[in-house]
Amino acid sequence: MDGKLLFFVVILSIISVPQMVKATNIEYYESLVNLNSSIADYTLTFVFSKPPTGEFEYPLQFHIDNLKTTSNFKNYTCVPESESWGTLIKCDFSRATKEGRAISIMFDTKDNIKKYDNVFYFSTRISVPENVSRMTIKAVLDKGFVLIEKSNEPTALIPFLPKDGHEGSDGRHIYIVWERDNLEKGDVVDVSISYERIIPETNDNYLFPLIGILILITALITWAKVKKQAPSNSEISVLMEDEKRVIDILKEHNGMCKQRDLVKETDFSKAKVSRLVKDLELRGVIRSEKTGRTKNIYLNIKL
Repeated sequence: MDGKLLFFVVILSIISVPQMVKATNIEYYESLVNLNSSIADYTLTFVFSKPPTGEFEYPLQFHIDNLKTTSNFKNYTCVPESESWGTLIKCDFSRATKEGRAISIMFDTKDNIKKYDNVFYFSTRISVPENVSRMTIKAVLDKGFVLIEKSNEPTALIPFLPKDGHEGSDGRHIYIVWERDNLEKGDVVDVSISYERIIPETNDNYLFPLIGILILITALITWAKVKKQAPSNSEISVLMEDEKRVIDILKEHNGMCKQRDLVKETDFSKAKVSRLVKDLELRGVIRSEKTGRTKNIYLNIKL
């Protein structure tokens, strides 16, 4: 009886212990990080050699925020556990469906970026959680940032490490890429980047109110000009007899007629009509618009 009891206890203990993803190697691992002046935005992508099972753990030597995941399989969980040394991401694949093998883990952190004078310094340690056939590390600088220039001074900062990284640009962002093959569980790659800002930072908290103020000022100026130009009824009442004649003709023509028609219908000379139009326009009663060899005369107010 004692032997059978011991046998069942051993079997039960084996079943109860969570199984790690130790039999599943990683075909491809990509560590992508986007950098600005204060936040490192990570996307870690793992493509397993077969659908993952059991538990998968990934240690990070810094604290993280905003953990999210996406994958081509379902029924799994990934949670961050804060530790004194950083963060442990724990994924449970024990109930995961078997149709996919890829998962991306996204998060951000402020722990990896430091500023020295005008230079931003990013550093991180990329850990290899399982045997990896191929790994890509890519760091992308936000728009407006560039790598610092290389210097021969022995104490100067280096644009990036490891030195075998390949620098490139997509026209808007500068990036550095490192590639590694046939890594073993426990291997690490230490990455550092020194960069600086070349385009000044804009603060949207001030930009939008400023735009609103400018729009309001423009509207007030426009309103003041219109009010100044628009004639009042008192101005109309003090028009001279000849000026009233011009206004009456414009009213008969629904507020617009050609200046040569004013000459015909008023029986005034061209010079007199031209003077009357000029005086009325200066006072804002009418406005004129050049069309060919004559002018269109418009009544500014509805009488």
